[in-house]
Amino acid sequence: MTSAPARPPAPALSVVIPTLDADRTVAAAIRSAPAGAEVILVDGGSADDTLEAAAHAGNRAGPPPRILVTPPGRSLQLNRGAAAASGDALLFLHADCVLPRDAGEEVRRILGTPGVVGGFFPQRPEGGGALLELLAAGANRRAEWLSLPYGDQAMFVRREAFLRAGGFPRVPIMEDPGLARRLRPLGRLQPAASPVTIGTGHWKRLGVAGTGLLDLATLLAWLLGVPPRRIASPYRRLHRGRHPVSRPAAPSP
Repeated sequence: MTSAPARPPAPALSVVIPTLDADRTVAAAIRSAPAGAEVILVDGGSADDTLEAAAHAGNRAGPPPRILVTPPGRSLQLNRGAAAASGDALLFLHADCVLPRDAGEEVRRILGTPGVVGGFFPQRPEGGGALLELLAAGANRRAEWLSLPYGDQAMFVRREAFLRAGGFPRVPIMEDPGLARRLRPLGRLQPAASPVTIGTGHWKRLGVAGTGLLDLATLLAWLLGVPPRRIASPYRRLHRGRHPVSRPAAPSP
């Protein structure tokens, strides 16, 4: 009797990348994924060459990503990618961010720590000057002190904990700190030692200071309990015409 061929083991890490008109940056994001990681790109209906750029980009020693298409809405896209992933750990990476070379080792180290269910990478802007560096440092402190990382800090989490938490809340904005808040009863989020490099295109519309103030006001409104749908409307109006890589997604259905 011939035995059935053994199934290949599931990857230890799945990297989920939500995209919307990100053809200029998506290839670098994909190529920064750790070797052996499963990469899933979830596109929200790009009108540029994002899908073509992604199809020709493989991660380190890996194949091109699996590509899914959904209606626009970052929380919807992230949850759809997580549902399709097969890894024991999930890492969520913005399309204009690049992971450090030791990202896989950092994820394994942190998820092996007792009491920890996930983590995130401190952000390091790709150029932009002293003020942007200062704001990034402040964002890193905020994420560490409040345990509320943003999406451009490449949050990662055990798959089992993600499912128990119910995934990302289906909101049009602040879905990343929303997930972090849902994870609190299950364990800690720990920062990695190496930074993720973030793109700076989304700072151009309002300038570094204006964008920093808007992000702070958005966070404070959310912490005070203002519904995300009420926050999203003025946020989108102020950022209309931003760099398309980071333009706010439509509300999730």
